[in-house]
Order: sequence, then C-alpha cells, then structure tokens
Amino acid sequence: MTQHIIAIGQLPPPLHGFSQATAGMISVLAEENGVTTYDIAPPPDAGRLTRHLRKALRVIRACTALFRWHGTSVCYLGCEGGLGLVYTLLLVACARASNHPVYLHHHSFSYIDKPSLLMRAILAVGGRNLTHIFLCEIMRERFSDTYPARIDAKVVSNAAFIPPAEIETEEAELRPLTIGILSNLNREKGLRTFLELVAEARRAGMPLRAILAGPATDSDDRAAIETAMKESGGLLDYRGPIHGDAKSRFYRDIDVFVFPTTYANEAQPLVIFEAKAAGNAVIAFDRGCIRKQLDTTDLLISRQGDFVATALAWLSELSPEPALRAKRSTTRDAYRQRHAVARENARSLLRVTVPRRNISL
Repeated sequence: MTQHIIAIGQLPPPLHGFSQATAGMISVLAEENGVTTYDIAPPPDAGRLTRHLRKALRVIRACTALFRWHGTSVCYLGCEGGLGLVYTLLLVACARASNHPVYLHHHSFSYIDKPSLLMRAILAVGGRNLTHIFLCEIMRERFSDTYPARIDAKVVSNAAFIPPAEIETEEAELRPLTIGILSNLNREKGLRTFLELVAEARRAGMPLRAILAGPATDSDDRAAIETAMKESGGLLDYRGPIHGDAKSRFYRDIDVFVFPTTYANEAQPLVIFEAKAAGNAVIAFDRGCIRKQLDTTDLLISRQGDFVATALAWLSELSPEPALRAKRSTTRDAYRQRHAVARENARSLLRVTVPRRNISL
C-alpha cells in the first residue's frame, strides 16, 4: 500500500554526497507514495551564525509539520553526523511524540567507528518507533556492534541513486594510463596523497597522466595543486568544479579512479559508484562501505597501508591500455545489474503497510 511520507533531510544546494543521496531516496519514494518534503540544509551562502540559525528554524518547521500530520504519516529522516545529531535527536523525539514511524537513513561512520552519546539518545528516544536504513551489511553489523540493541534494519545501497552511464563510443587513439580524482579537494578527501602519487609516478619514470576535478576552497590546497601542475610537465590536468557533460567526460577520460579518503564521516561514496558506472577501475582506502563497492578489478588498501607505494606498484602492473578499455564494458554491465537491485530495494522500502503504534512518552 502507498504511504504518505514526511521526508526530512539536507537537500541540494549545496551538492554533496549526503544531500544527493537524500534527494535520490526521496525521488524514489515519491514514485509510489505521496511525499511532503522539508529541506533542513543551511543556506550555502550564509555566514556561520546565520547558517545555524536558519537551519534551526528549518528544523523547527519540520517538527511543526510532524505534529500537524499527527499519526497519519511515515517519517523518512536523513541522519546527520557529528553535532548535527542534535537536530536528528530533536526530529526523532517529535516524530515519536506525534506517533510517526521513523525510517532513519544513515550516511556516516563517525558515530559507528566511535560511540556517540547523541546516537545512544536517539536510539533511546526512538525505541521501536525506528527502522534503520543502512548502506551495506558492513554498516549494519558494525552499528550493531557499537550499539548492541535489537533494531529493525533495512539495507539500501547508494547505487540506487547513481544511474548506469550511457554507452559511449571508445576513442581509437591510444593515451597514457590516466588516473583521476573527483571530490571536494582537501586533505581529508585525499588531495595531498593523490598529488604525492602523481609525483612518485613521475620520479619513477611511469608514463602516467592525472586529472583533478572538484572545488579546492582552501588556499593551501589550491597552492599545492598549482605547484604540482608546474612540476608535472603538463601531465596533471586540473578541471575545477564539474557537472553534467563535463563530469561524464571526466570519467571517460580516466582509466582508474583514485580515492584515498580519510574523511571521518565517509560511508559509501557516490563518486565510486559513478566511476564504476562509467567502467573505471578504482583504488581506495578501506573505509566505511567502500570494501563492498569494489570488485576484483579494483585495489582496496587497508587504512594503515602505504597508499602511494601500494597504488604505484599496482598501477605499474596494469594491462596495456587496449585491454583496460575492453574491461570497461564488463564493469559497466556489472554495475548496471547492481543499480537495478539497489533501486528495487529502495522502491520496496515502504510497500508493506507500516503498523501504527500507540506510543506515549
């Protein structure tokens, strides 16, 4: 049966993995249900104090809506990370007080890797009113290890929100092996490690080309990119923020997507699914759900591993470029199937009638 859903979460802009996945889930749920959406993302152009105030007002508006729809709807809620869990706690409390079952969608490993008092409070307040949506089995198992309580849980991969890439015509001309990274370019997302990998490849005489894409907002990071470009002899290309056709071209222009992220909230990066959808191989640190995103064509490096040395050795042994191009089609086909399964899991999330519970605080 269809449901009326009150959907609450951060939506673009700004565009990042959390807001993109939240928007994707709401879009899927709206295919078979009535959805009323409340965006609680702070305005991207506001100052720090104004951002917090505007976000708090948006959260209060969403809480008011929960009471207005008392007991007649299901609440879908994108779970925040860090101190943002304060907002999640308030929304879960209001949903329980107004008798709405809550589907809490997790997108962060920060409170899984390190126990959080705020998450414990959310679990206590939400109780049996909560159904948890995890991104992979690893996330579900580790959450249960960190918070050993009986919970209702579903698994919906972010692959549901990244469509397969259109089949492109492969270029006949040969090119050097090309690696790339697309992200917010900073230390946590692996910028400096990527630049070090490019420099080591150049020193080793490896004919390696590299492409950087995404915003670099920190002045030190921008300076590091400029220096690396000068030293690369034209083999490092920085394309800045990219969208649409420019993003598709980025994935077509690379052979291997490199993602040495150490970001504490990292869970199941959408950019890795975008790379797999385009047929790219991937090298990444073993964080969050990344292990489940990769396959035998990729390289997973342990958190304690030497990323640059391990990646350089692996890249030096890759098959010649024509063989790499031939693998792209197989990788795209495998991703197409994964996307279809994840999409159906998302669509079926609320197909079963949700029992109403008479809950008092």
